[in-house]
Amino acid sequence: MAKITVDVITNKEFSIENRGYNRREVDTFLDEISEELERMEAEIQDLRQKTTAIRPPEPASGPSAQDESSFREILEMAQKVRDETIRKAKEDAEAIRAKAETEASERLGSLSEDRTKAEKEIADLKEVAAAYRRQFEALLQAQQEALEKASDLF
Repeated sequence: MAKITVDVITNKEFSIENRGYNRREVDTFLDEISEELERMEAEIQDLRQKTTAIRPPEPASGPSAQDESSFREILEMAQKVRDETIRKAKEDAEAIRAKAETEASERLGSLSEDRTKAEKEIADLKEVAAAYRRQFEALLQAQQEALEKASDLF
């Protein structure tokens, strides 16, 4: 099949049949198709021209001395940024580590104080329990002696 162009559409002849389509409607429709096709071809051509105008020219040969100098400058700046980033990251890491050590030390000190308090409370409770036991044993002893005296009476 040949490429369909505006001329092909405009000059297309159809055979006439008894019960065929309205010739005027077909011609009008083909004219509309031709106009749209022309508009689209013009738009495509316009876009091609714009695309060609936007593209930067290809260098005839390899990079120039100025390009190489620019690349070196960019590379040096990138290395400086990398070094600065690494230095800053190390500083931040050291600050975080120092803060963590300080907080851990403070927390351990606080826990040590809590432990000392708890041990003192335990010792105090043991002393109170021992005193209570001694009193209870003394009370039991007194009760036993009273029972023995009472049993002598009977």
